[in-house]
Amino acid sequence: MLARIVLVVLLLGTFGCSSATYIRAKVTDNPLERVAQQAQEDWSVTRVDANTLQLSDAWPIHSVLALGYSTSHANLFYDAAGSALYIQYFFQSKQLPLLFMSFYIDAEPGFAGGALKPIMNGQIDQILRWSGASVISRRAGEKSELFPSNGNASPPPN
Repeated sequence: MLARIVLVVLLLGTFGCSSATYIRAKVTDNPLERVAQQAQEDWSVTRVDANTLQLSDAWPIHSVLALGYSTSHANLFYDAAGSALYIQYFFQSKQLPLLFMSFYIDAEPGFAGGALKPIMNGQIDQILRWSGASVISRRAGEKSELFPSNGNASPPPN
């Protein structure tokens, strides 16, 4: 009986929690070097290539309170041909009550992660400010979507 209750809690706790925010923004030039310089104070920065940047930011207080590990991720891709910046942003958490199974939350309005979303959107706004980008489109989607979704797709990092 206890095993069934745990299974139900796990399924309810992770249902629908594998989403990310996808942003397409207009830029005048490749902003990734500026973003990397600004982000290095608070974020872990990985420069994949000249047009791809990965940012990660640990959330220590949330990690302790959630009995696990929580971090936000922003994957940026600059498309020179379209003068566009593509951003995939998500919050990832692994918690003891969920047996350290990862779940992912987007920054869009909704119930899941509601109290975290103002902070998440603040991080997105900061990245957009650093890049000098103006948002063309923004949506929630599955974290497993190919990124960017403009045909130059590559699998998202884990």
